[in-house]
Amino acid sequence: MFFLLMAVAVVPLLFPLFIRKETAEKASSYFFWIMVACFIYSFAYVLELMMVPKTGKILMIKVQYLGAVAFAPLVYFFTLVYTGMEKWITTRKQLYFLILPLVNLLLVWTTEWHHLFYRNFSLTDATLFPVLVTQKGLFYWIHQGYTLLLLFSSLWLLIKRISEIPIANSRQVIMVVLGLCSPLIIYLWYLTGAIPYQLDPIPIGFLGTGFFFFLGLKKFNLFRIAPVAYRTLFDNLQEGVMVLDNQGELVTLNLSAAKHIGIGKVHHKLALFEIRQNWPEIAGLLSPPEAYRIREFTRERESHTYWYLLSKSTVSVDGKDEVGSLLVLRDITQEKNFQLEIEKARVQAEEANRAKSEFLANMSHEIRTPLNGVIGFTELLTHTQLNAQQKRYAQTALSSASALLELINDVLDLAKIEAGKIDLNLNTVDIHVLLETIIDVLSFQAHQKGLELILDLEANVPLKIETDELKLKQVLINLLNNALKFTDKGEVILGVSWLEEESRSNRGRLRFAVQDSGIGIAENKQQLIFDAFSQADSSTTKKFGGTGLGLTISNKLLSLMDSRIQLVSEPGMGSTFFFDMEVERKENRIEEVVIKAISKVLVLDGNTSSGKVIARYCEDVGLKAVRSQAINDAFFALEKDPEIDLVLMNNRLMGKNSPAAMQQMIRLTEKHGRKVTFVAMIGGNDKDSLIQSYREIGCALILDKPVTPSKLRQLISKEPYTDYDTPDKWLHSDEGSSTYGKRFKLLVAEDNPINRMLVKIFLEKMSPEALVLEAENGKEALALFLEQNPDLVITDVHMPEMNGYELLQAIRELPFGKEVPVIGFTANAFPEKASAGKPYEFDDYLIKPVVQKKFKQVVGKWMENPPTS
Repeated sequence: MFFLLMAVAVVPLLFPLFIRKETAEKASSYFFWIMVACFIYSFAYVLELMMVPKTGKILMIKVQYLGAVAFAPLVYFFTLVYTGMEKWITTRKQLYFLILPLVNLLLVWTTEWHHLFYRNFSLTDATLFPVLVTQKGLFYWIHQGYTLLLLFSSLWLLIKRISEIPIANSRQVIMVVLGLCSPLIIYLWYLTGAIPYQLDPIPIGFLGTGFFFFLGLKKFNLFRIAPVAYRTLFDNLQEGVMVLDNQGELVTLNLSAAKHIGIGKVHHKLALFEIRQNWPEIAGLLSPPEAYRIREFTRERESHTYWYLLSKSTVSVDGKDEVGSLLVLRDITQEKNFQLEIEKARVQAEEANRAKSEFLANMSHEIRTPLNGVIGFTELLTHTQLNAQQKRYAQTALSSASALLELINDVLDLAKIEAGKIDLNLNTVDIHVLLETIIDVLSFQAHQKGLELILDLEANVPLKIETDELKLKQVLINLLNNALKFTDKGEVILGVSWLEEESRSNRGRLRFAVQDSGIGIAENKQQLIFDAFSQADSSTTKKFGGTGLGLTISNKLLSLMDSRIQLVSEPGMGSTFFFDMEVERKENRIEEVVIKAISKVLVLDGNTSSGKVIARYCEDVGLKAVRSQAINDAFFALEKDPEIDLVLMNNRLMGKNSPAAMQQMIRLTEKHGRKVTFVAMIGGNDKDSLIQSYREIGCALILDKPVTPSKLRQLISKEPYTDYDTPDKWLHSDEGSSTYGKRFKLLVAEDNPINRMLVKIFLEKMSPEALVLEAENGKEALALFLEQNPDLVITDVHMPEMNGYELLQAIRELPFGKEVPVIGFTANAFPEKASAGKPYEFDDYLIKPVVQKKFKQVVGKWMENPPTS
């Protein structure tokens, strides 16, 4: 009997120890102390039965109450936590609930003094054991009533929650209910007095509490999922949630789901009936065992369309055992309407963009067509016999028309970029030739303003790289044009350097920097200038002109090459615009220069930057170089340094007196019997007269400014120097007319008579014997083509009755029409897309307005090299 009763006392203590290994939730902590209280009561009762002396038994009864008074409050706190009402448990409320148990405990231990809890104790031998019989006092019954009140309150909370949870999870709560009913029922039996042998059965009830909680833990996941704590969150979800068991039966649903399907309250049987009757989309997902499915569908209600998103996913325990599925129903009407609005806005934006592109193309045609006549005939006028005033007026008109064309081109370039009509065209580019070409193109503008234009090309820059030549050229010209525009005195430097070179890699970064000594830009205006149609100060627009699009276009072009323009500037101190480009190096070898009869070079240049760059170019090819910025220092150097045998002198050093100063230096070297070669560095408009002046003093060598590495290498590799080519060959391009051997037939189809006349004049200047056939529209042109069999066709793209595309197709479909080149004459802003989607393409394009040089370049190519069948 002793061992049996001791086992009953000890076993409940093992349950919470096992539970604490499973979970650390707060409810399990209360359960642990409940089992401790049960153990204290049961263990003390066993010791009471085993003791014989009356005093020992009385002591053990008092020890029992250490567990007895704590049991009911702990059960109540546990129930509050377990049912999701933990917020009601505060320190102050815990003290309130423990006041009466502590008072009862004190009265038990001092009952001999006042007899308020037990009036007396006596022993009886009428049973198997000597049993202590007690006569109860007032506070004994107060203690029993308080205990029963807390236990019944706990049961009421649990039973109330069973109706609010899924049936699958209600078994867990039932285990908790049975665990609390076990001691309660036995306690009520004990109070009746009908107990055999006057033994206390309450330890058996405590054992039942531990046992049922143990079953809840192992079989129904007690404490793993608090089945009632989620209810508030579950009911307040905006999404409708339906819980299914493994057989696909609806277990429960939340209030949102009930409202969505139209029943208005949580009633799973009613919901199941409604689903099967009116919601086939949901019913179709109840039974199939798919782990995950998603479906989008619509419902018509009250003349409105509602969109729903339905998803199904499985629910598993510990990632292993599947216990059911969840259906989530979400009303996505607002999101769908928003998505439809976005799609509608996208379509409208594309239509607007397409309309803008068409408008720009049409405006381009309408503006460029008359501008073609203005520029073409004004250019022709400047080449006729005019007096000085007439020529000045004609050149002014041509300059104004060219400026207007530049503004139009800027706007159209920006439109092309924003319309996504520009793509990268990577190819191998000789970067040295490209940079020197750009510098030469802009040198006239620089010299007109009296500025030094300098190319600072470092020696380690590769010879050839892979990039988009046209876009890089446009960016650099834009930056240099801006620098020249906003600089009144000093210099503009284009610096190019190679960064982060890796010995085993052909990739690296090129840095391009355009530095000027102009007006500078305030810090708070530096970001503004990159915005379209903006300049740092509105007054600069009036003073310097322009659209304010150059930097915007340049930045957008660079963005295609993963680069962007950066700026360092200070008002009054000039600006530096620079950008870095990652490129692939294709060739790094530069042809070695054979240097003969030169040991040291004297660079005589009043501009510090220009002198440094030229001296470094000399050193890069293996020459010693010294610099001088004043004429007196140059005389002193020539007298003291006999190694100097080449002098490079900037003509701007002394202005009009520069030839005379060089003549004095020539006489000085002749006086000392030394052979020194003198080279005049000349740039500007008055080259012819200056060249003649230097020739007269004995200087036969001219170096065209801006000085570049290739020009310098060409200069020093000449032998003998006295036999050097005349600079006229580099300073003047041959613009004279060319003639072609046979009588060439050109068919021009153009509805504008001015443009037809301009084409005819341009062609006659190229080949006076050429025959020009004119047609006002495509039908006339096709008839002339069949009759005259021309060698070349130039057709306007937009013409009445039969346009250029239709004429091209008609010609190509003729037996002999595939051999005749056809050139499209267009003012379209996007000529590369002009015949997109057509079965035939034009052989070439002339973009209005066209000048004589461009006409000769495009048309002459097809006149000299006709296609072969």
